[in-house]
Amino acid sequence: MINFKREKEEKENIRITNSLEFNPFTKTIYFNKPVLSPEDELALKFSSVLEKLGIRYVIVAGYIAVLFGRNRRTDDVDFIVEELSEEKFIELCRELGDMEFELMQGNIRDSKSLRYIYYNYLREGYRVRLMWKNIPIPNIELKMKNKIIEEYVLRNAIRVQLLGLGILRISPLEIQIAYKLRLGSIKDIEDARFLYNLFINILDKSLLNEWCRKLGVNTKWLK
Repeated sequence: MINFKREKEEKENIRITNSLEFNPFTKTIYFNKPVLSPEDELALKFSSVLEKLGIRYVIVAGYIAVLFGRNRRTDDVDFIVEELSEEKFIELCRELGDMEFELMQGNIRDSKSLRYIYYNYLREGYRVRLMWKNIPIPNIELKMKNKIIEEYVLRNAIRVQLLGLGILRISPLEIQIAYKLRLGSIKDIEDARFLYNLFINILDKSLLNEWCRKLGVNTKWLK
């Protein structure tokens, strides 16, 4: 069982499993995860730099199911960040370079290369990939927000406190589930079902139904 030493929050937390609790007031999931996957380690390294620099971010897509124990692998961890200036992007890359990250589309230590990537990839809405210590899989897929839905998930991100390890900020579960149903592959539908069944007691069902309507999907696929 988790030993939560937060007198006020202990009364407010909702227990999900023996290793998961949720505080609805702070939108925080507390997770005691004894064994980390390669994706977890990569996400924590990357998010620690974003947290240090005060860059708003949110993790989306398949890694969220992997984070909470779905038994599958994913090639990348998808990060959406707030709009960055050229200077902030270069600062971010310098910090990442110090942590042994490498850009897969350019040179993380070359300002000219970084400016090219910034204006021809990030500013144009394309994704930038980064790997750690030249390990290509899993890798980080980085994108600046440019859609209303991306601003929504940034603004409403859920904080995941991996106890003793660090912080990750993830997409609201309701929109993550609806979006996975929208993608429609067997893998994506199983991701949606996994998250739905795991977090069924804390999900906002009306919000889930609203996003399913917006994305044109039916919650019957969750049964």
